Amino acid sequence: MKKTILRAACLVAFSAILFSCGTTKNVQTAPDSYSPETENAEGAEGKADGETAKSITPRKKKNALEKFFTFGNGDDFIKYDETTVFTQEITGLKEKNATVVLRYDNLMAGFGSYNSAAYYYVQFDKEGRAALAKAAEAYMNDFENKRLQRKGKRTERAYGKIKYRLNWGAISSSTPNYGEGQGFVGYEFVKGSPYFVISNYPFKNEYYERAGDATTRESPSVKYYFTRAQIKQLLNMMSEENIAKYVQEYSMDFVTTPSAADEY
Repeated sequence: MKKTILRAACLVAFSAILFSCGTTKNVQTAPDSYSPETENAEGAEGKADGETAKSITPRKKKNALEKFFTFGNGDDFIKYDETTVFTQEITGLKEKNATVVLRYDNLMAGFGSYNSAAYYYVQFDKEGRAALAKAAEAYMNDFENKRLQRKGKRTERAYGKIKYRLNWGAISSSTPNYGEGQGFVGYEFVKGSPYFVISNYPFKNEYYERAGDATTRESPSVKYYFTRAQIKQLLNMMSEENIAKYVQEYSMDFVTTPSAADEY
């Protein structure tokens, strides 16, 4: 009985540590107001114009021995900026720190943050980033023209489907589980305030074939919430112009536009 109580206490403590690691100490982003008096009011903006992103540390090339003893897959990502997102926790909507990332191998860009008890990287290819920007633009337009429905059905799917990749694991430096699939973009009201939403049903876990029952066959369902300021900031950080800048700064050996084959 004592062992059972001790194990339960340890589990609660571990969950609390994960939760505190991902949550901002103070809520920095105010929810968007959605009322006639503030119809044309804009939410708080993100970084001021001209503010530069943090410098990027070049990825060190490792020899075979270093690779063998390296824990996790953190080197798969270039971490080049910081922002925040909201997630739904047991105690309600919580703002979480998020890292903006670029995959070294295929230039998918996105963000990483804790969501419940796991760490996720949500990554979009160029087509997915364009679809996300288009959905966000539609949301801004609906917001400003008062077309958002407080009690509408399935509003979290209002702007259609979007393809992206998930990596997930217990901590940010070890997210071996991965899968790609179709998610949804839309909006949702929480305590009277609207949020832009990205969500998905479980994705197939491609890592299961290697790890077996040490992991799960599918990802959990995931949902992220954004104020207008947050989604604007994220899209700016993931713009093609910024990605091209970081590719050049990082001296990545990657062909962004494949060469066409010679005709004969």
